[in-house]
Amino acid sequence: MTREERARELFSNSYNCAQAVAIAFARETDVDEDTTCKMMTAFGAGGGRRQFCCGAVSGALLVISLLKGRELGGPKAAQEESYTLAREFFVRFETEHGSSECRTLLDGINLLTPEGQERFVTEDMPRRCGDYVGSAVRILEEILGV
Repeated sequence: MTREERARELFSNSYNCAQAVAIAFARETDVDEDTTCKMMTAFGAGGGRRQFCCGAVSGALLVISLLKGRELGGPKAAQEESYTLAREFFVRFETEHGSSECRTLLDGINLLTPEGQERFVTEDMPRRCGDYVGSAVRILEEILGV
């Protein structure tokens, strides 16, 4: 199973977008899947359903940080490399989808309301979010070379 297939499978089985992307890279990051899942819980739906940064993007940023980030006492260059990769990720994701903001990606649906949650389902947004998850994984693979 590819990372993208794994992420899409997780997302379709009730894990949020951030969890799905980050867990797909658990082997590479050396953080077990359970811990990764737990770490990314609050990032789904743009952060607790507040719909700021897309959760798939948040999951991708975690992966970049874990693979390329600066450790305590580590060189500042590692931090700069992470920032560069994060910017590249944002540019590619936003070029492909028009935004990296959850609310915009979901056409303004408010996930904090029962009406918004109903619209999310009736307007087939889970399929769209699955595409964002898949895209995030693909972009990560390309920019990280993994």
